[in-house]
Amino acid sequence: MIKAALVSYALLLCAVWIFYPEFTACSKESLWCSIAYWATVSAGTIGTFVIVTVTSIFYAVNQSTALEKAKTFFRSFFVLGGMLTAFAFLNEHVIKSVARLSRPSHSYIIRQTHSSVNIDSLYTVDEKERKAYFQELIVSDTTSFRLIDQRILDHWVDESGYSFPSGHSFNAYLLGSILAFSIYQGKKGNLKLLAFIPMLWAFLVAVSRVAVGAHTALDVSVGAGMGLLFAFTLLRITATRRLLIPKEILS
Repeated sequence: MIKAALVSYALLLCAVWIFYPEFTACSKESLWCSIAYWATVSAGTIGTFVIVTVTSIFYAVNQSTALEKAKTFFRSFFVLGGMLTAFAFLNEHVIKSVARLSRPSHSYIIRQTHSSVNIDSLYTVDEKERKAYFQELIVSDTTSFRLIDQRILDHWVDESGYSFPSGHSFNAYLLGSILAFSIYQGKKGNLKLLAFIPMLWAFLVAVSRVAVGAHTALDVSVGAGMGLLFAFTLLRITATRRLLIPKEILS
């Protein structure tokens, strides 16, 4: 599955650096907008919670007794959830604060409304205040954003922090790689091909982040690369691999 993960990542790099999908999924009543929006939401807080839960259930059903099923579910849920929560905290409060790169959506809002505010200064104010400011700029401008899907506008306001690297892309490639490895190890014959589905999902998530204007190509390239590297490291070390994936699947 390492090859599949690397192919997915290579396709991602081609998609975001060669085909330039920036802001292509923002138009109202666009099918691409809906696909990109739901892809990006699937790797957000709620989406990640759902996928971690489904993954934990997938691991649990392979157990023979109710007690083992419960133990496997909660162990998987808390290990995966704890790992992602730890990275999210590190990413938001350390990495992004050091890089200090603004989101393309925020720059777009400032540019379209001809606001005189220094965008860097906005990141120094309270998050609630920052969201209110972007919301006010969008609402007060009745022409610049009229063709943009309301879901995308709401997402721009809600995603009020720094841009680099993409946490959604990290989550998607980390979870996608672990789940793909699990499916590949636990299935036989043609069913192993199902392992490509998580990597396709990860690819769509990362591309969607650029398409909805939330991140740059650099943001998702680094975020996805970090997710892959972290996943490969965890799966390569016996202790962490057994902690993440039940032995019944690995055997």
